[in-house]
Amino acid sequence: MLAHLDRLARRMDEAGLDAFVATTFENVYYLTGVASQPAQTHPHGGRCLAVVVRDRLATPYFLTSRCDVDQFLDAAVPLAGAVGFGTFHRELADDAVLTPGEQRLYDVSVLGPTPATALDALANVLREAGVAGGTVGIDEKGAPFGFLDALGDALPGTRVVPAAEDLRWVRKVKTPAEVERITASAAAAEAGIRAAVAAARPGATERELVREFELEVVRHGARPKFTLIKFGRSAVGGQQRPTDVPLRRGDGIWFDVGCVLNGYWSDLARTFALGEPDAKLARYYDAVLAGEERGIAEARPGLRGKELFDITVDGVRRAGIAHYRRHHVGHGIGVEIYEPVLITPNSEDVIEIGTVVNIETPYYEFGFGAVHVEDPFVVEPEGNRLLTTLDRGLGVLG
Repeated sequence: MLAHLDRLARRMDEAGLDAFVATTFENVYYLTGVASQPAQTHPHGGRCLAVVVRDRLATPYFLTSRCDVDQFLDAAVPLAGAVGFGTFHRELADDAVLTPGEQRLYDVSVLGPTPATALDALANVLREAGVAGGTVGIDEKGAPFGFLDALGDALPGTRVVPAAEDLRWVRKVKTPAEVERITASAAAAEAGIRAAVAAARPGATERELVREFELEVVRHGARPKFTLIKFGRSAVGGQQRPTDVPLRRGDGIWFDVGCVLNGYWSDLARTFALGEPDAKLARYYDAVLAGEERGIAEARPGLRGKELFDITVDGVRRAGIAHYRRHHVGHGIGVEIYEPVLITPNSEDVIEIGTVVNIETPYYEFGFGAVHVEDPFVVEPEGNRLLTTLDRGLGVLG
């Protein structure tokens, strides 16, 4: 199971929640294992919800449009119910003999209740679950304006409260299944980096390396989400689109790349040089690597994000970039690319056993370019375990 149900129960008890309603793609996936189609294709208007009741956390409800309700068959956990709202038609021929899956879909999408809207469907589910009149937490990040008030009006006596941060707190500690998925996603990104590096030669272009990275990631079953590969001094503006400027001997090659595999993100960075690296490139890379390694070594349960920030930045400064500055040097990662803990100067997020930290120490300079290393690690009782295998030293390509 992906969701950390013990933490969810604890948080719901602390907040006094009788039910929690997920509204975003990431949280619906976390609770049900369903990768909502409307949340991806219509992110501003598509509605897909998951509902968990405090005393039945392992069996969520799944609610989506009648068109997309067939996705309930993809659920990774047993569902307490599935409801489709709106209008969509699936016909049944007189002589059709349905498979078990088709019968389940027919029962839900044709014979099941027919609420007109997501709000109607949610109100009905909360009544059926016996929590109307209690306290319902809503993941407000994916709810349209006025949705919480409208739900309260539809269920008189029910207290409806925003609760997105409650589930983000739950997700800060990963289950073993989540760590496996983050590791697999990172492995797909690592394979993409290897493929791109294999194409690096004098005359190759950023666009060509981007293509090789993304093709390899797809071969590993993942979806590329961002592929930032820049040569030489252009890495100072690394978020720009790739160009056809040719790679030259002596150039640095900056990677900041990420993909999603089975619902979980990776976010990795590496730096290479084509031929013998410039002395400054090598010196500065050694410094950012030293800072990353110190952060990995000294992260521990109970440490706050701002404390790990200071440790990591100090590591870079002591290793050779005395003027090093950053707004953050890492973040949690999971079903979202940025999750608690945040490694920022003011972060009060507390590292716990089971937290996955994506630590990074990039440095950007006009006229120079960038050096960057980034990796995920999980905090475990016996110490911190790196979730990547790709060499983290400055890569020198012949």
